[in-house]
Amino acid sequence: MTANSLGKNAPPRFYQRFIGGVVQNHDWPRITTQLSGAQFQPRDAGLNFLIINAPIREWSQPNILPLGQSFVGAVSVMDGHRLHVLDLNAMRQRPIRDNPQAFTSWVLEKLTECLSSFRPDVIGIGGIITQYARIKRMTEQCKRIHPDIPIILGGGIATCMPEFMLRRLDIDIVVREEGELTISELLERIELAQPLDGIKGTLFKRYNGDGSFDIVDNGIRPQIGGRELGLDALPWPLRSRWPEEDVYKHNPIGHLNWQNKWKDGAATDAGSYSLAMLGSRGCPYAVNACDYCYTTYLGPKYRLRSPREVVNEMEALKSEYGVNYLHFLDDLLIANPKWAYELFDELKLRRRQTGFKIEWGGTCRTNIIAAEVLKARKSGAPSILERAYEVGMRQAGYGVETGSPTILKSIDKSGQTVDAIRVAIGETIRVFGYADCSFMIGSPGETRETVRETVELCKEIGLAPEVFFFTTAYPGTTFWQLALKKGLVAKAVTGKPGPADEDMIEEYCMRLGEQGDAVRTNFSDLPDEEIVELSWWAVKELGAQNVYRHPHTGDIEPERSPLVRGANDASL
Repeated sequence: MTANSLGKNAPPRFYQRFIGGVVQNHDWPRITTQLSGAQFQPRDAGLNFLIINAPIREWSQPNILPLGQSFVGAVSVMDGHRLHVLDLNAMRQRPIRDNPQAFTSWVLEKLTECLSSFRPDVIGIGGIITQYARIKRMTEQCKRIHPDIPIILGGGIATCMPEFMLRRLDIDIVVREEGELTISELLERIELAQPLDGIKGTLFKRYNGDGSFDIVDNGIRPQIGGRELGLDALPWPLRSRWPEEDVYKHNPIGHLNWQNKWKDGAATDAGSYSLAMLGSRGCPYAVNACDYCYTTYLGPKYRLRSPREVVNEMEALKSEYGVNYLHFLDDLLIANPKWAYELFDELKLRRRQTGFKIEWGGTCRTNIIAAEVLKARKSGAPSILERAYEVGMRQAGYGVETGSPTILKSIDKSGQTVDAIRVAIGETIRVFGYADCSFMIGSPGETRETVRETVELCKEIGLAPEVFFFTTAYPGTTFWQLALKKGLVAKAVTGKPGPADEDMIEEYCMRLGEQGDAVRTNFSDLPDEEIVELSWWAVKELGAQNVYRHPHTGDIEPERSPLVRGANDASL
């Protein structure tokens, strides 16, 4: 059988295209551009598949398409299912600043209306752990209306504590890590009314006759390979089924709203449009992850798409949606300098061939950028950031977290040093005019002196940070285990340190919001009140972007004199 005939005769289900995470043929059709979706028509036996996007960051304009859901949605359409999307985050259309009870009622009302007008055969919902409370209420409502319809939970919230989620939420199945292949096989089994045993990447409830259930863990699915091995063969996000055109592109992200992000994320220029995309999956530091960071929700291996594939999508997005800027949501975009230079070359080539150019931004890491900058200085060549600027890069985001050598070591910020921060951030400011940097306060070993070290380093290199967060323990991280050990999860719930049972853990998850709206797991020996004061001092001293809210309550911080005990003298 020839490659061309294989390309015309793709397996009936998307997951069957892969063996061990490696695609078996690159010619098989897939969804990429909006027009490409027309070749995939629903089958009579296909399922009615409802995907629900729960509200997130409700203090801000809705500005980011749920990429994970839209990848899964594309696969379901390619497999012949009938996809319906309820995007409650986009439907709110504006920030929610008051009367949260009324908003909750609105969410449940819209959910009920959807479940009445579109009777699904299966429901998919997911997100991140900070959406736990919202997802819990929504899945309860789904089960009240349609108790026999299976509910699938996906995303980081599912992967971080899969068995916990099955015990505590009204869901039936968890899909963990990457979901494209798993959802394809799972929907096939549901369509054919076959047992769910053996579907790698899932856990599910096996119900007993008395109403109880056992949890079945089918194990981890092999990761999808990088570049031409796998990621290049995935469909692009099925943006047309979400309100990308009507809502998301109008609410800027990245470089376009850097100065407005922590107010409400509203656009400052009505003629500027942005969208989000991905160039990679995972983090190269996932195996030895920073203690505070949950990087393994997409698996332990860092993988990249081919630069040509990335630029193809970039060019299509500009053509289809008229965007001025694209923001990469990768955990770490510029992690492999060789790949980055290939991307720059591809962008330059495309400009010569078609005239395509666009502004873009993404995440970097100081030790990687610093090494490339120093190498360029020795050779007299343009730096990696100068080369990136030449092809449209306008924002580099860094999770610097601290300027203290002591805290860098305590949070296991592998490879990052104060010297690397100086070089990388200094070059970023020189080339881009600013650096998009976030910091944390309240890590193990934090003192007034370590906070001062952070502030002084920022002053030295002329950095006005984006935001100061409070160090917060999230499930799936090293800090989560440390917080449980130190009794900080219980303290966040009850006010007193101690052991945390599952009820306490759930209450902690119910209360989770942004990292900066409350001190939840203060790992230092300083009182929580002093951590708050120190954070405000740092914000005001450096002119950080979250001066308007800390960061998301909607309140402007009242002036204090002094902002922190000793902040105006040498005693800090």
